[in-house]
Amino acid sequence: MSYRELRNFTEMMRALGYPRPISMENFRTPNFDLVSDVLHWLVKRYEPSADISPSVSNTQDRVIFLKQCATLMASKGRIKLNAKRLYQADGYAVKELIKIASVLYAAMKSNPDDDDDLIGVDNFSIKLNDLKDVRDLATDITQHGAGLAELLAKEDTLREARQKAISRNLEMQDVEKIVRQSIASAEESMTSKQKMMQDLKQDEMALEKKIEKKTSELERNEKRLKSLQTVRPAFMDEYEKLEEELQDMYRDYLERYRNLDYIESQLEAHNKQEQERIDENERQMKRMQKKLKEDEMKVLRGDVQLDENDLEDSLIEDGDSDDDAR
Repeated sequence: MSYRELRNFTEMMRALGYPRPISMENFRTPNFDLVSDVLHWLVKRYEPSADISPSVSNTQDRVIFLKQCATLMASKGRIKLNAKRLYQADGYAVKELIKIASVLYAAMKSNPDDDDDLIGVDNFSIKLNDLKDVRDLATDITQHGAGLAELLAKEDTLREARQKAISRNLEMQDVEKIVRQSIASAEESMTSKQKMMQDLKQDEMALEKKIEKKTSELERNEKRLKSLQTVRPAFMDEYEKLEEELQDMYRDYLERYRNLDYIESQLEAHNKQEQERIDENERQMKRMQKKLKEDEMKVLRGDVQLDENDLEDSLIEDGDSDDDAR
C-alpha cells in the first residue's frame, strides 16, 4: 500500500463524515477492529437498510461479517471485494475499502447540496464516469422484462392446468403408481448410466493398453535408430572406393569431352577451307571454259586467226594470272 493511497483514503473518509479520526499509522499493523468499523460504516452509508451484524468477537463472526459485506456490495453496487485482504486488516485492506469510499466520495462531489440524502432505500449510487455498468444494468433489465412478459403471456394457459391439478383428488394408489413409475424410470436411467460408465472404463483400459504398446514400440525404434546411427555399415568402404573411382571417371570424361569438342571444331574449320578451295577451282574452270568458247566463236567468225600454240599460250597466261590473283 502506497503512502498516496493511504492519504487519499483518510481524506475521503474525513470528507464523508466518518466520526472517528483515522491516521495513516493505523494501518501499519493489522487492526481488524478499525477495518470492521470502517467497513460497517461504509456499507451502512451505501445501503442504510442493510442488515449486517457488527459483532466481530471471534473468528467465525469475522468471517460471516466479511462475507455479508462482500455479498451485499457485489449485489447492490457491483463492487467486488476481496475478503481475504479485508481479513488481513492492514494496508491491503485499505485497497478494498477505498473501492467503496471512492464511489461515495464521487457521489458526494456530484451532489454537494444533497449530501445527507445521497443514498436511500429506493435509490442507487451510480458513478457518473462508469457508463459501462449502466449499460450492462439496462441490458439486464431489458432481458428480465422480456422474460417476465413471456411468462405472464403463458399464465392463462398455465392457470387452468394448475387449478385442474389442484382440484383433482388423487388416490393413494395413483400416487404410489406414479411414484413407482418415477422410481423405475430413475433406476433404468441409473442402470444405463452405469453401463455407459463401464463401457467407458473398458474403452479407457483398451486405450491405455494401446498407448503402452505404442510407447514401448516407440522406445524400441528409438533405441534401434540410435544403434544404427552409431554402427558403420559393411558396404561403406566399398561405397567410398566406388565414389572415388566415379570422380576419377568423371574427370576423364570431362577431359575427353573437351578434347573431342576441340577436334570437331578443328575438323569443321578444315572442311570449310577445303570446300572454299573446291568452289574456287570450280569457278576458275568455268571462267576458262567461258574464255575458250569466246575464242572459238571469234575464230569461227573470222575475227581473229590464232594457231594452236597461241591458244595454249593464252590459256596458260590466264591460268597463271588466276593463280597470282589467288
